[in-house]
Amino acid sequence: LIARNLKASPQLVFFGGSRSQRFDPVYARRRLGLRAVNIALSNARPEAAWAYAHWFYRRWPNAKLRWVWGMQPTMTRERDMDAALLQDPRFFHRFPADLLESQRKLLPSTVAKMPRSYGFMRNTYSSLGMLTWNTYDRQRAAGYTLRASLDAYIAKMLKKPERETIERGERARVYFEKTLEYLNAHGTTPVMVLMPVHPRVLRVMKEHGMGGSREGLREYLAELGETYDIKVLDFTRIQSFKGKSAWFYDGVHITRANSNRVIDALRAKARPLLLK
Repeated sequence: LIARNLKASPQLVFFGGSRSQRFDPVYARRRLGLRAVNIALSNARPEAAWAYAHWFYRRWPNAKLRWVWGMQPTMTRERDMDAALLQDPRFFHRFPADLLESQRKLLPSTVAKMPRSYGFMRNTYSSLGMLTWNTYDRQRAAGYTLRASLDAYIAKMLKKPERETIERGERARVYFEKTLEYLNAHGTTPVMVLMPVHPRVLRVMKEHGMGGSREGLREYLAELGETYDIKVLDFTRIQSFKGKSAWFYDGVHITRANSNRVIDALRAKARPLLLK
């Protein structure tokens, strides 16, 4: 999408996991005056940010990228690498041979072992990468209410609570910090956004003494701020960006309306970094 639809380098990049996929590049350009793209991916890991940042600068060597990184506690936990990073020649040469070899062994070795479908193939995206339609939208269209979605999310959260310590995988940590260093070297101060949590979920978390992993993420980002040039914005609570509790799909995934409010807050709280 980026290669096909951008005539010049992007000036603003949205990256992150599924919680960041609704950032609207068109709205961002209207509010910030910057050519924007959304490259957020479900379960995205720092390895992807590392590979994509290199691809941008290889394609546009003189680009000036502003980078908004949607953060959640699971971002730096260890996970198998995305198959695209292992097979696409635009990306795989950014990783050492031994890592590629070990990760490629985990890929399907025969046609019979291939998945019949991939979740993203049932999604639709804007021309600049924003997710416009997926399972959440289909459920909402079929009458599945936010209240029911929150009931299910909270029940699952209480049955299998998120680990209270942020267990950073060594490889994920290395590529996370290497990416920050790489962006800094190109004059970019990444804006690290702690993504929102629904107020009802936050209340339950407080009642049950949960939230240690998010606090661990805050502490980790604070530590990184002593070494790297980053800007951290904590939008956990909707009051921090004038969001609305009705504009969620579940406990942590926000709609485009709330994502637009986050962009407005970025304009107010990180304007010098985004417009310099």
